[in-house]
Amino acid sequence: MRIRALAIAGLSVTPLLATTALSAPCVTAPVAAYEALGATGCSVDGFTFSNIQVNTTVSNGGSVSLGNITTINPLPDVFGLLLTYTSVAPAANSTADLTWSYNVVGVPSISLAYLALGGNTTGSGQAQVSEQLSNGVTISLNAPGSIPRDFIPTQSFFVQTNQPDFVGVAGGTSTTSSLTNAFGSNGNSVAVPVPLVGAGFPGLLTGCLGLWGFARRRKRTIAV
Repeated sequence: MRIRALAIAGLSVTPLLATTALSAPCVTAPVAAYEALGATGCSVDGFTFSNIQVNTTVSNGGSVSLGNITTINPLPDVFGLLLTYTSVAPAANSTADLTWSYNVVGVPSISLAYLALGGNTTGSGQAQVSEQLSNGVTISLNAPGSIPRDFIPTQSFFVQTNQPDFVGVAGGTSTTSSLTNAFGSNGNSVAVPVPLVGAGFPGLLTGCLGLWGFARRRKRTIAV
């Protein structure tokens, strides 16, 4: 019975491992093609992206036109996906929002996330992006730009990225055109505290010897 149970357990684990190992390389393709990959997903240099979904919502004249997803290597040892699109909030009170979600698995692990937003604004227009990882990490930009974020290494998590464009009552525009989600596993991203010079047992020993020498000199001075 035990051998049979182990065999069943092995069969239940194998499909998951095989799905990750057999994922084809990611290529430049429309968003719909990436969504159609489902749980199989695709891989970029050791990182597998699956269950990709992109959704949009607009109001008061805003618009979003989706383009392609392609691979990107924005920093050394950092790899991921670049989503191209045209999102426009053209006037006061207009909005154009995009949401991008997926699962990512890193081999052996993931310890860095990189987020970048391309676009521009005028007047009271705002282009922002916030990325939430299921390991508790949140990365945000209040304007077009880029930001890396280190965290404790983990093998996989769910990612949801929200990118709103909106314009205040004073008028203006907000236009965005690209969103980058990339990850690294360089093993050096988690900061390790460096001991202070003189700290620890050697420093304690040196301090004690100094106090002992000071006490001897003081005793000798009093005796004289």
